[in-house]
Amino acid sequence: MALHENDRVYCKETELFSTSFYGSITKMYEHSALVKVEPDQLKKKETDKIDSFGDLVVIRQTELQLVDTEGQPLPEPEEKLEAAE
Repeated sequence: MALHENDRVYCKETELFSTSFYGSITKMYEHSALVKVEPDQLKKKETDKIDSFGDLVVIRQTELQLVDTEGQPLPEPEEKLEAAE
């Protein structure tokens, strides 16, 4: 799946967060993304963990799903692979 900055994403429960949440990607890394969590998405005890980062969390790309503005999953585009020469 190809994720990019400003994409809206959904994250299921993780080791750090016991509830799922929506957010927007602010920066991409090799295997993870910095996600700005949408307001009121996480429980208070969990937002206390990220307050010092301004509601930003680093999440593995494999735990993120690209969604539209209504929160519906977007189909992954079919990637055409070119044969190596």
